[in-house]
Amino acid sequence: MKKKRRSARPWWRRRRTLQSLALLTSTAVVVGLIVWLVVRGGADSGPKQYLREPAPPFALPTIAGEQVSPADHLGRHNVLIFFNEGIG
Repeated sequence: MKKKRRSARPWWRRRRTLQSLALLTSTAVVVGLIVWLVVRGGADSGPKQYLREPAPPFALPTIAGEQVSPADHLGRHNVLIFFNEGIG
């Protein structure tokens, strides 16, 4: 009768154990992140107050060289002002 050959590696170094630990760890990180986002999002109640205030008066140049201000669009449509600061 042959004996079962035992692996030379300890149980914590075996491939199947490492895969299981990696899967368990990644699952715990994902669940923890989801819980953190849900808890963090629940404390925020509604939009911030500064979004309800009108923009201060200013004028910016367009590519065509004209000056445009928020007062030009008041009451006609919503305006999104985007400032690009580059990649970094």
